[in-house]
Amino acid sequence: MTYRKTWFDYVLLAVYTGICVMLLADTGYRFYQTCVGAPLAKLGMFLPFPVLFGLYPAIRLSSLAIRKRHSFSAHAQAMTEAFAVSVAFVFGTLIRIREAIVWAGIYDTGTEIGFGAGGYYDMALVKAGEGSGPLAHGMSDLFVRCLRLVFSFLGNSEAAAMLFQVILQVAAMFFAYLVVKKAAGRFAACTLLLLLAFSGEFINRMNMMNPECLLLLLFLAGLYLTISFVRGALLGNGGLGSLPAAVFTGVVLGILCYLELYCVVLLFFLAGLLTGKADVSGGRKRLRDRLFLALAGCFVGFFGAIVIDVLVSGISFYRGMTGWIKPYLYPSAFSLDTRVNFLSISGKNSLFFIFLFVLAAFVIFSYIRSGKEQIVSIWLLPCILVSPAFVIDLTVAGSGSLTLFFWYTIAAIGLQSVVLDGQAKLLQAKIEEINAAVGPIPAVVQPAADAAVQKPRFLENPLPVPKKHVKKEMDYDYSVAPERMHFDVELAEGDDFSV
Repeated sequence: MTYRKTWFDYVLLAVYTGICVMLLADTGYRFYQTCVGAPLAKLGMFLPFPVLFGLYPAIRLSSLAIRKRHSFSAHAQAMTEAFAVSVAFVFGTLIRIREAIVWAGIYDTGTEIGFGAGGYYDMALVKAGEGSGPLAHGMSDLFVRCLRLVFSFLGNSEAAAMLFQVILQVAAMFFAYLVVKKAAGRFAACTLLLLLAFSGEFINRMNMMNPECLLLLLFLAGLYLTISFVRGALLGNGGLGSLPAAVFTGVVLGILCYLELYCVVLLFFLAGLLTGKADVSGGRKRLRDRLFLALAGCFVGFFGAIVIDVLVSGISFYRGMTGWIKPYLYPSAFSLDTRVNFLSISGKNSLFFIFLFVLAAFVIFSYIRSGKEQIVSIWLLPCILVSPAFVIDLTVAGSGSLTLFFWYTIAAIGLQSVVLDGQAKLLQAKIEEINAAVGPIPAVVQPAADAAVQKPRFLENPLPVPKKHVKKEMDYDYSVAPERMHFDVELAEGDDFSV
């Protein structure tokens, strides 16, 4: 999907540029400190910037040269996409299963020394005659109930819990691929999928037994629904972009916001209805109506979930609202995971994050070079909002996986923008080259008045054509004398033809 540039996009780009500069300087400092030493560590702050300014033109020019010499058919692109998706899911799943087995053993033996799977695991255990009350935080309560359901089938074990985490993260990868492919294209989707499948930073997020993976899965499912609705509305799709679809999308987003307030980020993607490029007539009023219905549906879904919770719990509406808001005011008091979730950007991971932030910074150059339309503006505000998790994550469910998803996505879009830069100009150049190879069409010269006009010569038609009709006269072998050529019979007057 493409979006129109607005003044607010330039404000977001300025803030995003400042965040990229800070993150690049921080990762460069940590990398230089680890490899060289503390006395000269400050010089590492400037290390990523020569890499950025040198790598961008190198990738752009080399990609342009390759695309000028070689053209990739739609079949080749589809086969490459299928290969990348297959590799990501097959080997990514195998790596996660291996990681789950290792951590299941750690949790199993760690309980004796005080390093167990955590409070969520203990609450989800199925015990005879025992149960646990609902948690104040919606996503945490849903995670405990889902984990207890898994234990009821597979038994109480750390291996079953880790298998549940693997399934959640692989399913989240599937929705992430669908979302980015629909919003930004297949190149960015495959790049994102490979980053999610093989980056250790993302794989390690499932090792902590908390609702983070479940939050990521539900968030991406809601994002896919939102992107599908926005795209359908812009294309004039009567199904995905209809008024009932707007209400349904809003209700789902409202329920997700009830489960986890962090899901309010999904509402910012509805701004694509105002800035997106519409391919059908009807004006902006039709899109504004759908935006209003989506927001109204979100309001109904959120407060409807509160009302249901109040009716089930048997408390007042006021107590239900205050009980819902408390986990976000005091997250550490309501989280069963006492560990503070830091995202590691130091040591061996700093080199990877330098690579990631350099790719994400490509978006800045591509945005400036693009015309009145671009594909990245819808992702800038979410990336800005989730960036504090790179320092510390104090949410109840854990937002580290969401932060990685957004920055992986914008890095994939940045790589796509530089690799496919100048695609329209290259296509126009190839068309002109083909026209030049055919040669100019000879001009028609008008003959002089006294000269004979030469008729144009046509190629003989090789196909059979109907023969020209020749008129034939009928003749007979028996001849009749002229005096016998009388066939009129004269009747007498008053003859009534009676016998």
